Amino acid sequence: MPAILSVLLIAAAAVLCWRMAKQLEAKRRKKAAGDEGCLEYRTSLAFDECLDALADHTDQDEFEYDCARQPDGSFLLHFTLHKPTGQPVDTLFALRLDAGKQTVVALHFLREAFGYREPVFPRELLDAFLFKKLAAAPRQQPAGEP
Repeated sequence: MPAILSVLLIAAAAVLCWRMAKQLEAKRRKKAAGDEGCLEYRTSLAFDECLDALADHTDQDEFEYDCARQPDGSFLLHFTLHKPTGQPVDTLFALRLDAGKQTVVALHFLREAFGYREPVFPRELLDAFLFKKLAAAPRQQPAGEP
C-alpha cells in the first residue's frame, strides 16, 4: 500500500510540474506576441516577390536560414550562424507577410537555442538581412513610442 501511495504522489507531482511549465510557456508566448516581441518591416516588393527573394540563398547572406510555410499561412524563419567557436547560434521566428500597397513583414520571436528568452541576433543584423533580401525598412515608430 505505501508503494502505491508513493507512485500516486510522484505521478501527481509530475503532472503538477508539467502543468505549471505549460502555463509559464503560455504566458511567455502571450507576452512575446505583444508589441515588444514583434518586429515590423515594410517593402515595396509584392508578396510573391518576397517569397522568391527568401527562397534565393546567396553567398552574401550573413547566415544560413530556411523559411518553411506553416498551415496557417505564416512561415517559420530559422536562422543559423556558425561562430568561430564552433557553437552555432540558432534562432526561430514566425514570419508573416501581409500583402497590400506595401507588403508588411512581421517577425515574432519564438525561441532561441539553449533556452534563451530573447534573440541573440542584434536587431541591426535582422534589419540589414531584411533590407538586403526584401528591400524592407523597419516600421517607423510613431512619436511617443519607445
